[in-house]
Amino acid sequence: MKKSKSESLTECAVTPRLELIGNTKCIIDGLKSIIEYTKGKIRVNVGKYNVTITGDDLYINSFTCEGASVEGTIIEIGFEGNA
Repeated sequence: MKKSKSESLTECAVTPRLELIGNTKCIIDGLKSIIEYTKGKIRVNVGKYNVTITGDDLYINSFTCEGASVEGTIIEIGFEGNA
């Protein structure tokens, strides 16, 4: 069954989205909260999942109610279910 345009737009608005640019920038849309923030690890809540970004000299370059931009040397991105 094909989704209507309005259903697709609603799903897009609530579905988290990560965009990785090389290994130095990760844009996170759909951010709910920041759980952990150190130079080596940034962990965020994106609703159903927690996303962990591990690396060196990590920092949040920009932060809005819709998302954040994480920069630094990204080594690993992990996902875990959010209870």
